[in-house]
Order: sequence, then structure tokens, then C-alpha cells
Amino acid sequence: MPHPILQHQLTQDVKLLHKVALISNNKVLILKRSLTAKSRPGKWDLPGGNSEWPVEQSINQINLHQQDLAREVIEETGITIATESFLIDNLAYFATFYEADRQIYSINCGWIINLDQNSGQLPSVLISDEHSEFVWISLSQLDEYDFGGPNRDYETAIIRKALG
Repeated sequence: MPHPILQHQLTQDVKLLHKVALISNNKVLILKRSLTAKSRPGKWDLPGGNSEWPVEQSINQINLHQQDLAREVIEETGITIATESFLIDNLAYFATFYEADRQIYSINCGWIINLDQNSGQLPSVLISDEHSEFVWISLSQLDEYDFGGPNRDYETAIIRKALG
């Protein structure tokens, strides 16, 4: 029996998840999910989220994920990223995952965006209500943060590739 299409899902059977490693001064920005989050409350995460089915007026555009990603990053961090930054050269992680219990096929993408402007300062961050705090971490600090267990290793894989 088909299940309903959930918000933040392309179809009833497919979701496309994007995560973005924002890099500055050899550190990556991570966000702590709020304690009221529906999934992984209180766990650390990268900015990003699930793509939704495009609105009708954008159907003819190429690379719809670019707008989706730029919107997610600014909503979750206050950092503006040019949509053109999300080109294949910046795609650092790509994997698929089948959630048998929910009968959903997930496509997971990880992006690396270098924010350095040789200022030596980290960019200002303004987090959304979806998160309770943020921190810029180096690769040596990665294991100090809980991203939600071994099934959430793609965030740490993206970070390792970005800072490695």
C-alpha cells in the first residue's frame, strides 16, 4: 500500500538529501539540532536538508538543487552562498541508501564550499530555530561531536574529505 508523500521528500519513495561543509580557516561549520527536532534531536549536523519537488514555475530550470541548497544554507546559517557554487566540482560525496522499514530510497549528496577570503576571521553565523548552537571545528576535533551514531557517518565523511 503506497504511503503519503512526506514534506521534504521528492516522491513517496524517493528523497534527495544535501549537506554542505562550509570551510573557513581550515575549520568546518557544524550545527546542533534543536531538542525539539523530529529527527536526531540534540545531535550535530551540517547545514542542508531534503529537496522538495520543484514548484511548477521552476520546472524548466536546470540544476534546481543549486537554489535549494543556497536557500537552505542561508536559512540555517545566515551565510549567503552563490547558487553557482553548487557545481559538480564541489560535490565531494554521493551515496544512495535504502530505508527498508520506511520503503524509501535516499540519495545523499555532500558539498564542500570554501568561504576563505584571506581575512583570517570566521564568517558570522546566524542559526535558525532548527538549531540550538553552532561551532567551527578542525579535523582533530571531529570525534568530540555526536552526529547520531554510525548510521550518520556520511556527515563525518564529508567533513573528513573537506578538511583532510
